[in-house]
Amino acid sequence: MRVIVTHHAIDKAVSDFGVAQCDADSWIRSNYRQARFIANIVSEEGRPSRLFTKNRITFIAAMDSDTIITLYPSEVRSMLLRNKVEDLVTRELRKIERQEATTVRRNNLTRLELSVERAACLLRAEKTRSQAVKMAMQARVKAIDEYFAQLDADIENVRHEKRKIAKAVAAYVV
Repeated sequence: MRVIVTHHAIDKAVSDFGVAQCDADSWIRSNYRQARFIANIVSEEGRPSRLFTKNRITFIAAMDSDTIITLYPSEVRSMLLRNKVEDLVTRELRKIERQEATTVRRNNLTRLELSVERAACLLRAEKTRSQAVKMAMQARVKAIDEYFAQLDADIENVRHEKRKIAKAVAAYVV
């Protein structure tokens, strides 16, 4: 496994963890290789990525390669409650992953069904001579397009929530 470390990750290791600049690359690689995978997430910029954690270090890696984009310290938690909290947040992560899969599947099916209706409206608007029918079909196409945007927003909201929960899991998992 070829691990690539970005300059940003090296800077974060130096500033947040006090690692020497010359040792940061190898320190990151070593810890990343031992890190536990938590979840696939979508960054705030909309990029798919993977979240790992080890010894209160959270790693964000690229989705398609072992490129460490960034890392940051996980918050310290009481070890007395750690196991109970870890079980709880892991259960919540599984729940949000199921919710994400359900939402994506449902929205994709809805999108396909509405795409057929949208195409039928465009065809009917093109075939008809009636101005009222053309306007009605244009209005329906516009409504479908707005609904498509709402479906995308629903998926993004679930992914945002999943990202927050995955980061919570990373904070509690050692």
